[in-house]
Amino acid sequence: MIARSSCLALLGLALAGPAVAGPADPWTIDAAASKLGFETKQMGVPVKGSFGKFSGTIVLDPANLTGAKIDITIEVGTGTTGTKDIDEAMTGPDLLAAKKFPAARFIADKVVSDGDGKYRADGKLTIRDASKDLALPFTLAIADDPAKPGQVRATARGRVDIKRLDYGVGQGDWKATDAVPNDVAVILEVVATRAK
Repeated sequence: MIARSSCLALLGLALAGPAVAGPADPWTIDAAASKLGFETKQMGVPVKGSFGKFSGTIVLDPANLTGAKIDITIEVGTGTTGTKDIDEAMTGPDLLAAKKFPAARFIADKVVSDGDGKYRADGKLTIRDASKDLALPFTLAIADDPAKPGQVRATARGRVDIKRLDYGVGQGDWKATDAVPNDVAVILEVVATRAK
């Protein structure tokens, strides 16, 4: 049920990656070190989960945000809370409908700085067959990668609330918000590397 959170998928989003080298140089996402999660409630009880697979392209230079682009795809069928019944409902036809709509996608072609290492990616999130504007706030830290001389490592962390019903995540009985609220939080931690 809580599955809607997946929408976000977000979201990634995982979307906000990193930057430091040339503005057109893409970052390589470290999937093993990154996480795209979600939080919601069911009957008032907190439910947390994550998506096992997401990938994408991040072009982002903090010194020159012109030309920044984020394109993240999330395989919604990999969403899990660790509870079988919830997972099956979440990826089922009334919620994420993973068989019919296997991927959620976030695309942003505008990133703005809010100062002090804080940024916002403005784009569109698509879940099921619905696309909505989404402003994703995130923090970004970049440093030399101690394990790979000549490379930098970036860590982006963000959290954004989305409304599952805006994306059709809640058909039939799942349209009601008494058991599962409309708001779902998408939490991301994206780690990526790039040559200096």
